[in-house]
Amino acid sequence: MGLFDLNSFLAVGGFIIGVVGLLYAFYQGSEKKKLEGFVKSQNWHLYSKTNNANGQLQLAVKLYRERYKDKLDPDVLANLEKSDAWCQDVFKEVIRQIQLSEKAFDSTLIDHWISTGKINEHHANALFRNLIP
Repeated sequence: MGLFDLNSFLAVGGFIIGVVGLLYAFYQGSEKKKLEGFVKSQNWHLYSKTNNANGQLQLAVKLYRERYKDKLDPDVLANLEKSDAWCQDVFKEVIRQIQLSEKAFDSTLIDHWISTGKINEHHANALFRNLIP
């Protein structure tokens, strides 16, 4: 009789632990989805910001070359061009992060982003399509 009570206790205890574990798994799944959504949102925000920064830096280099073409400072120009290269590298890394955060990164998804205005055709062909596995 004492053994039966212990077996019943262990069975009920195991059942409770199983239910709690299942509830915790559902909670973790929900948290994972939220985190994935946050990462995607952050990636697209960084894409927009680095695209703007890169464009402004390239415009600054162009304006510097045009306005001071007769008296260009090679050190200033070299630093501007290095900054442009670093900015483009960060921009490409953000695009790679976008690729990694998508479950299915393919031409269909890229075409959808073009049609909704999320990316332009130039970026799609020059940067995004190169990452399709």
